[in-house]
Amino acid sequence: MNEMFPQKLREVLCIYPYRREKIHTNFLPPIGLEHIACVVAPYAHKTTIIDIRYEPYPISQYINASTDLILLSLNWRNERSFFIDFINRLPRHIVTVVGGRYATEAVEELFNWCPNISAIVRGDGEETMRRIIESGSFKNVPCVSYRENGRIIHNPNAPLPPVSDDIYPRRDLRRYKYTICPGGFESGVKIDMVASSRGCPYRCKFCTFNTNPFGQKRDWSARSPESVVKELKETDAEIIAFSDDNFTHDMDRVGRICDLLLMEKIKKIYIFNARVEIAKRPDVLAKMYRAGMRIPLIGLESCSDSTLRQLSKGFTTDDVRRYFSVLRRFGFLLHTCFIVGNIGETEEDMLHISDFAKEIGVDSLSVQRLRVERFSPLKEIVEKTEGYHIREGEMGIVYSDTLSPKHLKKIGRKVMRRFYLPFHIFSVVHKLYRCGIGRPRVLVAAIADMVTRWLPNRKSRVEARMSRLHKIKC
Repeated sequence: MNEMFPQKLREVLCIYPYRREKIHTNFLPPIGLEHIACVVAPYAHKTTIIDIRYEPYPISQYINASTDLILLSLNWRNERSFFIDFINRLPRHIVTVVGGRYATEAVEELFNWCPNISAIVRGDGEETMRRIIESGSFKNVPCVSYRENGRIIHNPNAPLPPVSDDIYPRRDLRRYKYTICPGGFESGVKIDMVASSRGCPYRCKFCTFNTNPFGQKRDWSARSPESVVKELKETDAEIIAFSDDNFTHDMDRVGRICDLLLMEKIKKIYIFNARVEIAKRPDVLAKMYRAGMRIPLIGLESCSDSTLRQLSKGFTTDDVRRYFSVLRRFGFLLHTCFIVGNIGETEEDMLHISDFAKEIGVDSLSVQRLRVERFSPLKEIVEKTEGYHIREGEMGIVYSDTLSPKHLKKIGRKVMRRFYLPFHIFSVVHKLYRCGIGRPRVLVAAIADMVTRWLPNRKSRVEARMSRLHKIKC
């Protein structure tokens, strides 16, 4: 380390520059940034993680003459004006490196908007940052774009490395308490995230998370069950959310993780992304429930067979009905994700989502508008379909001549109101209790969240009333 850095870095700041999260998960730790901190920490005397969502002090409190390196994680487009201003207020003499999904997608724009960005890491950052620090230079390090003599140099890409068993968040560096807050309602229950794999072997056309933003396919790569369970033993959180795009791709591996959890008597509740085809393995499903894996998040996207074919989902609505008849046997709290604004669907088609979800036995539901990113495989389809458009700006929302972005948002709210009827809300609360998430504050927060989904125009009034109920002691 002789070109940019001293023999050993004095202080490194790892910053998550958002005030609010992209969706209603403002309570989750920024584990991507924490992975980078894990790699950087051995090379520095001091490594500090700063989460702006929770940070009570101005950033100037942490920057001093010993600060050698600032790292920032930009994963989402939201709050773009905020994080651009934030970066531009950082001292220009300190080496500042930006990474994350959005940074990878908007390399040229970020260099133009933020003159004090020294370099941008494209794609996975762990090995790239290690090489930068060890060499003390951006030159010849793959997947890096950097400034040199007024020019922007783009180093070549490199094959995406397999996931490491040894790189995961160092929780001793964590300075904040993360607790679950459904709909923004504080519960007091600790939550953590674990990344046990990356990538997805499927090729759903709406999804860009199985590729990086410059189009490289991320083959599914997983940590060993032993490594995953070792990390789980190091967190005191009661609820764990797996960040994997597809946690259940290898059900034999999932079964081995469950065996180890049961053997080690680790008692937590787990939330995980899954494909509906997990119903093909009832032997593993039974083991998963016993081990605490109670809340699968299943992406169905549509209740129209033509749309499912268009999105290359690989199943039909009849398949979904059959699979859910199996999943309902095990006591899971079944959460499904749907999209409004799919190409070719009418408002009536979209409103049928709530009926279909009730028919198959869904417990909870989320609805998002269709979005595309710069390198999304769906982008070309939208551009070639007459009457459909992509809204310019941060969101990338797909809309049509007949259904505006605002109208699609209203449709999503109608779907939620039709689904979250009062009796259903209380049946979900009962199931949360049966799943082991039975602390009073969690149940109150869950009720509040679902009520505000049912009555979105009265959200502030409900929030005010529910905030008084948070004084209930567990």
